[in-house]
Amino acid sequence: MNKVIFLIFLVIADQLSKYFIVKNLSIGESFNIFSFLDLYLILNTGIAFSFFDDGGVYGRWILVTLVLLVCVYLTYILFTEKLRKYESVALLMILSGGIGNLIDRTLWGHVIDFIHFYYLNYSFYIFNFADTFITIGVMIYILDLLMVKLNSDGNKAS
Repeated sequence: MNKVIFLIFLVIADQLSKYFIVKNLSIGESFNIFSFLDLYLILNTGIAFSFFDDGGVYGRWILVTLVLLVCVYLTYILFTEKLRKYESVALLMILSGGIGNLIDRTLWGHVIDFIHFYYLNYSFYIFNFADTFITIGVMIYILDLLMVKLNSDGNKAS
């Protein structure tokens, strides 16, 4: 039950943030928060970092199908397998991000991106909370795997 609540919380947080941005900014408009951070509304028809953004209607539905299959697989793993604590958190974060962006792509044909970090002349890609959840989830997953590996190597007799 805690898994479901955490998942729903993250998806709602992502969707509410996108709703707030769309209601308060026009496409291409930005709002400065800090000297290194703007809220800057763009619509991303591609995948991460706008790759494959010229796929058209077929590309949209191919991406929807692929992301849906990944989400179904992660859901199956999360609710049928015995997972370590951090492994479970990581997969929940990845799944919530996938669902958040899947909702956008399915309903609107694009993903709403709005977080823009930059420093001097360097500008990082514009992203959203769902992307952040996926990235943090992947980092937690990798760190969890490394910790398991280090702990298992440390327990071996030489």
